[in-house]
Amino acid sequence: MNIIDKNPLLTPTQKSLLEQCARKPFMLGGYKSLYDILTKLKVDVFIEPGIPKREVDDYFDSIIEHWRKVYKKLSEMSREDESLHEECQKAEINIGRLGMERDALSAMKLLGLYDIQNNTIILYPQAMADADANKMDEYLVSTFAHEVMHAYFNRPRHEKYPSSIFVEEPLAEFGMLLYLHETRSSYYDWAHDNVSSKKCCYRYGADIMDQHLSGDRTLRPYLEKFKIPIGKYDMLDKSNVLVSMPKRRDLVDVSGQPFVPEWTPVYNAPPTYFWDDATKTLGLDGVWGDESLNNLRYQHHSYFNDDDIQHLYFGKNFVDGHHYWHLLDIFPSAPLTVSPQHKELTSINGIPVFKTDNTPALHNCGDGLFKLKRNGKYGIIDSQLNNITPFKYDFIWSFDKNGLCLVRIRHNNSWVHGLVNKQGEEQVPLIYEDITSKGDKYEVKQNGKTYIIDKLGNKQSEN
Repeated sequence: MNIIDKNPLLTPTQKSLLEQCARKPFMLGGYKSLYDILTKLKVDVFIEPGIPKREVDDYFDSIIEHWRKVYKKLSEMSREDESLHEECQKAEINIGRLGMERDALSAMKLLGLYDIQNNTIILYPQAMADADANKMDEYLVSTFAHEVMHAYFNRPRHEKYPSSIFVEEPLAEFGMLLYLHETRSSYYDWAHDNVSSKKCCYRYGADIMDQHLSGDRTLRPYLEKFKIPIGKYDMLDKSNVLVSMPKRRDLVDVSGQPFVPEWTPVYNAPPTYFWDDATKTLGLDGVWGDESLNNLRYQHHSYFNDDDIQHLYFGKNFVDGHHYWHLLDIFPSAPLTVSPQHKELTSINGIPVFKTDNTPALHNCGDGLFKLKRNGKYGIIDSQLNNITPFKYDFIWSFDKNGLCLVRIRHNNSWVHGLVNKQGEEQVPLIYEDITSKGDKYEVKQNGKTYIIDKLGNKQSEN
């Protein structure tokens, strides 16, 4: 941990105070002190001049819009399901409180911050003196501990988790109070009063601390695990004096980037989906039938190009019967990720397989062989997911009693057909305009003429 004070703005005594506080034993998430957190996470502390103005960005506009959508959706659903009334009321309350939260947050003095992009903490001692020069030490230590909590939340493997100001800020205050209490700081009572007097979401930090001291043993572990996968727009809720913590949600990991899916209805039907622009992932959940698939197919052609969809994600409730492979046909370029909580399916190398025997959940084209579409072209794989043919065909049928499968590709603006065997070899080359099975032989068309060929491709007669 480095404290960088170029101006300088701290007295030697104040700088020593920060260093002593940082080294006090304080166990959190496997770290032994605030110093240990900052050193291992390579976070420097900068002391900067000025009294900066706190800026409230357009986050509030997006969260207000989010809760309006939630309220509208729950209002419609609660007409038929009375159990949703309470959730609907909470959404309405959140909309009402957001305007007051924005005004209160704007009015708060900015005494310090954690700069996520540069992984640094910045403290503003002149702003602390402007708040109350007689409480400089208290502000210095409490602000420092608060910002260390933000650095801790951003630790490796957690830094990409969704973060909500209405959860993270109260938890940072709780962490700060916990640190002062467990290190027996004389500043604890002052800091608790300071937090509880705030007019915005920060004040919940004091309420959480009170619950912790009253015997709630779930709160400290929650603090240690945070960030955990919760919604970007989650808010702490306080009812009957107690503050309830947001519950962990399904975390999707696509290309090493975790995010929390927000499911939305497709044309108000039971199936749901989400779109994550960062990873170009289309997530699917619910019960998908022919009508729903047709709707999705329409949306695909209307809103998405094949290159837009880089991954598919099946949620834990995704069930459909025989439609798994149809979805992969709609989005042929996309490998698949399946929720680990799905009861029936998992995925191996981007292919859906049944958990019971690891056989592909794909269209069976005969004798344990399956057709799969990748990058817009079909190929054949076996039950161990080995490639039998390359992914080069525009369509593949099923194997017949001769052990041959009809395939076709586009060539010079027309279709050419051939037959492949179960070893993936093109036993009958792709040169025919059409091929029709005739028992153990085949009728083929080429250059306007019709022939009968055997299963090895030898011409038997001309019609």
